[in-house]
Amino acid sequence: MWWLMSYVARASRLVPVSVDVAFDTLVDHNSWPRWMPASFRSVGKGQGKLTVGAQLKVKVLGSPFPSPIRVEVVDRAREVTWGGGIPGLVKGRHRFLFEPKGDSSVEVSSVETWSGALAALLRPVLQPLAERVGREQLDALEREALGRSAVPTASS
Repeated sequence: MWWLMSYVARASRLVPVSVDVAFDTLVDHNSWPRWMPASFRSVGKGQGKLTVGAQLKVKVLGSPFPSPIRVEVVDRAREVTWGGGIPGLVKGRHRFLFEPKGDSSVEVSSVETWSGALAALLRPVLQPLAERVGREQLDALEREALGRSAVPTASS
C-alpha cells in the first residue's frame, strides 16, 4: 500500500514581528491580493478574517482553474490550516504554525501534507513545488507583516 503513504512539504521562517502581527496578517483574507505570491492567488471576493469552515478558491502555480480549499483550523496565534483536493485520489492539508520567539519575533512554519492514491505518483513533482510555494508564502507573509508592524498606531 505504498501508494497510500502521505508525505510532507515543509518550510519555515523566523519573522521579526510579534506572533499577533504575523497571525493577523495571514488570517486577513481581504489583504491576500496585495501580498500573497503569484504562485498562490486567491480568486473571488475576500472573506474578511478567516474562520473555520470558510470556503476559498485559489489558483496555485498559475493554474487556469481555481481549486477549492476549506479552512479547517483557526487557532489564535498558533495555527491556521486549510485543505483541499479530491478525497481518495490526492488531498493536501496546509498548516501554518506560529511559535513565538520572545516578544519581537515568531517562527512561522508551513507544513503541507499530501495523501491519496495519486499523491505518491505525483510526489517527485508535487513535493518540490509545494515547498517552493510554502517558501514564497512565508517570504510574502514576512514582508507584509513587517510593513504592518512599521505602521504607527494611535497610541504611538
